[in-house]
Amino acid sequence: MNTKQTNRVSMYKTTATYMESHNTVWNVMAPMTAAMQSFTDKTAAIDAAAQQQETPSGAADSKAAARDALEDVTFLACEALGVIGHTSNDHDLVALTSLSPSELDELSAEELVNRATTVLGEANARKTELAALRVTQANLDEFTQALERFRSAKEQPRTATAERMAQTESLANLIRDANNILRNQIDRLVNLFRRSNPDFVSGYQAARVIVDRVATHSSKKPAPSVPKPTP
Repeated sequence: MNTKQTNRVSMYKTTATYMESHNTVWNVMAPMTAAMQSFTDKTAAIDAAAQQQETPSGAADSKAAARDALEDVTFLACEALGVIGHTSNDHDLVALTSLSPSELDELSAEELVNRATTVLGEANARKTELAALRVTQANLDEFTQALERFRSAKEQPRTATAERMAQTESLANLIRDANNILRNQIDRLVNLFRRSNPDFVSGYQAARVIVDRVATHSSKKPAPSVPKPTP
């Protein structure tokens, strides 16, 4: 939540606490009871949405780990295939596999997927030759799995961002709904007690004030001016 939303939700909770502590004043009024229940439900939903919005996502860490694993197996496959390329005078294979770890790290996610896919294809086509270099089917399976994991992981941050945006939109709607309940129902119902219980109404109005938490920090007092000596 941003600061404005946080301040407003704090007011909601202060108001709800005040109303609960004075429920003997209004609990015989059925419309007020219904309105307060709706308001309580909205504030609970706001808390749940805010918690989901602010929960850190591990998607970025997952993507980084998957990328490291893919770069590692791609580099090892390139080393083995590079040997085959040189001994067979296959210039295309040599060019494909001429990658250092730092060069792999500099590839974009899409470039890494494309290069790894091509390298894996070449490796699967040369299983017999690779076997002589102690590259086994298990190694190729590991390569395949690493590629699939990275393909999946590289989409997770985008998905997490979309989910966070959805939570932000949901939160704004919930706050709007809670505000409408206060303004259009509870505020008006409380005002009906102005004659019978003015202290209750005054307390409610005090609870309804939105406090700007940012503005509550005391500012530095200006330094006292030093009078100039009289000439």
